Amino acid sequence: MKKVFLIVILLFHIVICTSQNRRVADSLIKNLENNSLTKKEEAQKLILLSYYHPNVDSADFLAKKSYKIALEIGDSILQAEALEEISNKENLVGNNSKSLQATLKALKIYESLGMREKQAASYNQLAANYMGEKNYTEAIKYLKKAIDIYSISDKYGNGILTILNLGEMYRLASYLDSAKVNLKQAQKINKQRNKVVESYAKGNLGMVYNTQDSLSMAKTHLQDAISILGELGDSYATSVYLAELGAVYQKEGGIKTAEENYLQALNMAQEAGLKEQIRDFSKKLTQFYESQNNYNKALTYQKLFQVYQDSLVNKANIQEVERLKAGYEIDKRESEIGLLSKVNTNQKYLVWALGAGVVATLVFLYLLYKGNRKVKKANTTLSVQKEIITQREQEKTLLLRELNHRVKNNLQMISSLLNLQSHELKGHPAKAALEAGKDRVEALSLVHRKLYQEGAETRISLKEYLEELVLGLFYGYNAGFKPKFELPDTSISIDTAVPLALMVNEIIVNALKYAYKGVDKPSLSLKVNHADAMLHIHIKDNGKGFTIKESKKKNSFGLKLINSLIAQLEGSIEKKGSHGTHWVIQLPYKVKLVSEKQFQKPAKEKQLFQRFHRRKRKKVKSV
Repeated sequence: MKKVFLIVILLFHIVICTSQNRRVADSLIKNLENNSLTKKEEAQKLILLSYYHPNVDSADFLAKKSYKIALEIGDSILQAEALEEISNKENLVGNNSKSLQATLKALKIYESLGMREKQAASYNQLAANYMGEKNYTEAIKYLKKAIDIYSISDKYGNGILTILNLGEMYRLASYLDSAKVNLKQAQKINKQRNKVVESYAKGNLGMVYNTQDSLSMAKTHLQDAISILGELGDSYATSVYLAELGAVYQKEGGIKTAEENYLQALNMAQEAGLKEQIRDFSKKLTQFYESQNNYNKALTYQKLFQVYQDSLVNKANIQEVERLKAGYEIDKRESEIGLLSKVNTNQKYLVWALGAGVVATLVFLYLLYKGNRKVKKANTTLSVQKEIITQREQEKTLLLRELNHRVKNNLQMISSLLNLQSHELKGHPAKAALEAGKDRVEALSLVHRKLYQEGAETRISLKEYLEELVLGLFYGYNAGFKPKFELPDTSISIDTAVPLALMVNEIIVNALKYAYKGVDKPSLSLKVNHADAMLHIHIKDNGKGFTIKESKKKNSFGLKLINSLIAQLEGSIEKKGSHGTHWVIQLPYKVKLVSEKQFQKPAKEKQLFQRFHRRKRKKVKSV
């Protein structure tokens, strides 16, 4: 298995819940029911419960709750420990930007308190975050920083784990000799005392041997690691090593055994809710079945891969990661400048206190002159860096708009292909499915068209978007009446717009198809309002109505899609009324009014945009 993974997600979160951990979790839950606990004790137990809880999402919720309490009582150390747990859980489910944000906050607290070993633990987590971005050079740098600290102070014996991490990072960076040196060093220090260290060292050495095509050694090490991890209940590492073992068997020609290992790894990742591993194992199975000319199964796992790839690769997350990294570096620079200014002030007072005479005055002037030069130089450097960061953000904004434009074009092409194919299937049962698919693709295409045309990065106007979507459906289905709208001038993010578009599309299409047979004066209204941090969407028609049981027979996929999207947005949907059909959708929402400038490109951005496209045209001509 060539896909990367970090051996130790955090130094204090290395083993994923065994049966003993579940018993500890049950005990902590009972303790939390005790009303006599102080706020500090409650926060501490929530952190422990997050560590031992077998469900990653629940553990993440508990860690965030403990962080909120720590903020209320002003306990810095508790805040940092809660942030460590949040970073670990967000990393496990593939939210790298949120994980990085939590890690940087914890690191700042530990730096301010001078807690060196805690800083080393944060360096390990930063290495995990950079590994997620495949920036192995930065990851190696932070792991070496952690090892430097542990070489001086290693109260909890975490140095060996960091050496283990460094060996894995060298493997990912393809420095295989350095990887073997560090992994074997970890084994030598451990002397088989810690089963976790032994299993990870063996497993990662097996991956190194597989890369070097030493298949016999690779198989032996991977099997040993899986055997040890089976006792520990570590589904994360076990699934990765199983997939790697499948790759070894495939190289040897053991096709059946390779397939069994790949499938077992995927099932284990799905049970544990490991999104990145599900994506990686699905891709591996796609390639495996393609090599066996089994294209039906290859297509099945390619679709599964695409679902998880789309959920993990998010341009907004990439921008957020870059912003957090830049913000952290700027904060460090500003702190250094502030410290330098303070030192210079103290030096000035000291010279005045001691100064009496020409020599003292000259020394004072020299120190002041030198200090002012340093401050000016630091300010100039900071100004240049801020300008570079601003320019990069503008370029990223333009690239994101270009991405929306290309996605819109690709979706429109898919819609056209589906439309052409449906014309070829007159009278065939698949025609309706293709037309429904075309409507859904057009709803998604409209989102990206709005983002591109209005010059917005990730938000669009709710009123304009819904009106254009619904009117397009009425036109496409030759409706003989007009819908009624009551829509506020607010904006919504693309994360809300896409699921909302698909839900509205399903409901409107279902009404236009089935609701108005035998109705003399058909009508349909779409009303949206916001209250109590919720967005309320009402879609009402005067058709003949239907029951949920009937709808499942006619359009079970549509209802499943709506319910899945509602769950994704943490909202609710309800069918009301006995005359016609009245759908009420409720979604969590923070109101953001649409300003006149929100969807207009600034003059400077327009110039950059035009310059970007001129460069593209020149490249095309030169080719």
